[in-house]
Amino acid sequence: MMFEKGKRAQRQSEDDKVFNRMLLWLAGAVVAELLLLFLQKVYVEMIFDGVVAQALSNIFRVFSVAGIVIVIACAVWAVMNQRSGKSVTLPIIIAAVAACLWVVSLLSYFLYAEGVRLLMLFPAAAAVLIIIFFLYQRPFFLNALLTGGGLLALWLHRQYYMTHPRFITACIIGGVVLLVLAAVLAFQLRKTDGKLFGIRVMPVDSNYMMTWITCVVVAAAMVAALIMGTTAAYYLLFVLVGWLFAQAVFFTVKMM
Repeated sequence: MMFEKGKRAQRQSEDDKVFNRMLLWLAGAVVAELLLLFLQKVYVEMIFDGVVAQALSNIFRVFSVAGIVIVIACAVWAVMNQRSGKSVTLPIIIAAVAACLWVVSLLSYFLYAEGVRLLMLFPAAAAVLIIIFFLYQRPFFLNALLTGGGLLALWLHRQYYMTHPRFITACIIGGVVLLVLAAVLAFQLRKTDGKLFGIRVMPVDSNYMMTWITCVVVAAAMVAALIMGTTAAYYLLFVLVGWLFAQAVFFTVKMM
């Protein structure tokens, strides 16, 4: 009896820690939303003056290229550290920050006001993904992240392809490349029992079949939208939403 009580107390303590971490991440999403609101005031509405907005525009223009260079450099750095037995935490953190700033720069510079308004949707989407990460299995989090990226690409295609065809085409091509990398990552994680650079990323018993199917489904939807046009993109949005819902049901049943 005392042993069972001890196990329940330990489980309750672990659940509390997970819940507290989730609240911290959700608070971070709120802070990000506030920062984006401030960016809209300064960059779009120009509450100070045009000089500040122009300076930000120049920074965004430079970082829209430099950001991806930094991410690639950090990836190489992480691989070199891993091979030499050093910690990969610092390059991964820098790469994550650079990737976020790169997305902000890309959308703010090329889409201006529309891009900033689009960025303000990201914290809400991030909050949903945070909840999925802490409440569901990690494979579902990865699949939801990939599907969410596909939904974003299709929405951008429908909204902005007519006015920014090159930008949207580049986004979709980049999205397909990321999906291919995600599929390769899943193969690597299966070989290493869920570890990457010695860090536990997925549970040992993870099934990656749903991830590979997600990569194929999302990539096919994005390419089809690019070929068939904005009307097809509208209907393909519902296809991906349906696929995300099907995965939610699958992983919920798997948890029971």
